[in-house]
Amino acid sequence: MNIFSSAGRIFLLCIVLSVPVFLTGCDDEPVDDTATRITGTWHQQSYTVNGQAMSKDSTRMLIQINSDQICILCDSTKTAVSTNKIIRRSGWSYTGGRFNLAIDLPVSWEPTLTEQQLTLSKTEFSPSGSMVVSTLVYRKVASIEIK
Repeated sequence: MNIFSSAGRIFLLCIVLSVPVFLTGCDDEPVDDTATRITGTWHQQSYTVNGQAMSKDSTRMLIQINSDQICILCDSTKTAVSTNKIIRRSGWSYTGGRFNLAIDLPVSWEPTLTEQQLTLSKTEFSPSGSMVVSTLVYRKVASIEIK
C-alpha cells in the first residue's frame, strides 16, 4: 500500500507540475496589419530607378488605397489631362508581404510603411534583360473622396 501511495503521489505531482506547461500556450505569431495600415491617400514624393532620382511618375502622383480593395490613381500626364482621363481605378491586394495592383501584374510591389510614409519597390527586367529596381515614396495626406 505504501508503494501505491508513493506512486500515486508522484503521478499527482507530475500532473500538478505539468498544468502550467499546458496552460501556457506559445506566443501567437505577429499579426501583419499592413493591409489595414496601407489604406489611405498618398502623395508621391520621389521616384528612383536603381537608386537614381528620376522625374516623378506622373501616372500615379496621388494614390488612394481603399479598404474595399479598390485603388484610385490620379494620372497627371499631359495625355490624361487632355483626354480628361486623370482617374484610373485598379483592384489591389496585400498577400505574402507583397502589394499587388491589378494594373501592374505580374509585377508586385514590396511595401514599407511608417505612420506618414509609404515606400513601394518593385524589381523587374528591363527590355535589355537587366534587373531594374523602381521605388516610389509617398507621404500620407488627408483622405479625400475621389470619384
